[in-house]
Amino acid sequence: MSKIYEALKRAEQERDRARGPSEIPPLPAENGGADGGSPGTREEYQRLRASLLSITVPAGLHTVLVTAPNHGEGTTTVAIGLANALGREREARVLLLEGNVRTPSLRHHLPLPGDAGVADFIAGRAAPEALLTRLERQNFSVIHAGARPEPGAEIDLLGGLLTRLRPQFDFIVIDGPPVNRYADVSVLAPTVDGVILVVEADRTPLADAETATRELGKVGARVLGVVLNRRRSYIPAFLENLL
Repeated sequence: MSKIYEALKRAEQERDRARGPSEIPPLPAENGGADGGSPGTREEYQRLRASLLSITVPAGLHTVLVTAPNHGEGTTTVAIGLANALGREREARVLLLEGNVRTPSLRHHLPLPGDAGVADFIAGRAAPEALLTRLERQNFSVIHAGARPEPGAEIDLLGGLLTRLRPQFDFIVIDGPPVNRYADVSVLAPTVDGVILVVEADRTPLADAETATRELGKVGARVLGVVLNRRRSYIPAFLENLL
C-alpha cells in the first residue's frame, strides 16, 4: 500500500505549499459539468479513463466505485466525468449508479426525471430496469438514489442490484458515499472490481485520507488509485496506479 501513501502525501504537500506550476494544467471546476466540460477538461477525463483501462484485474474492470474520505471532495463530479469519458469509448454501454443514498447529489448535476431510484429497489418497489434513465448527451445511463431509504433498509441489497445490471453494461460507475462517514462503502467496496479514492489537494487532511485507505483495506477492496482533485481549481488531476 506504499504507493497509496505516496499519493496521499503528495496531496498534502499540494495543499500546504503555495500554488505554482503543477503536473496538470489548471482547469476550472465549473467545466466538469454534466456534458463533460471544456475541451481541456474532457481531455483530462480521457486521460483518467485511459489510466483506468490500462489496469489489469483478474476478472476484468467493469464496476468501479468512486469514493472520498469526507463530504464535498468532488466524488460526484469525478464519477460523472469518468462515466462520460467511458461512454465515448467505442460506444460502450455505461451506467452511472448513485450509491450514496444518504446524501445524494446527482440531481444537482444532471437532468434526471422521475422520483424512483435505488431506494425503491432496496424497498422492493421497483425492478432495476424500471429505474434506468438514458442521457444521450452525456453518453451514459443513470439510476439515481431516489427517496431516502427507510430506517433499517438493507444497503447490502445494492450488491444484488449490481449483479442484476452487470450483464447489461460494459461499465458501471458508482458515485459512492464518503468512506469516513458511513459504513455503506464497506458493503459496496467488496462487490466491485475496483475503487477510486478522490482526495482534494487543498482540503483533504492526510490523516483522513489514510483512515479511508485503512477502512478500504479492512474489507479487501481493490484500490485502483487516487484522484488528486482541486475542486476549486481543476478536475481531475491524476490516477495513481496502485497495483
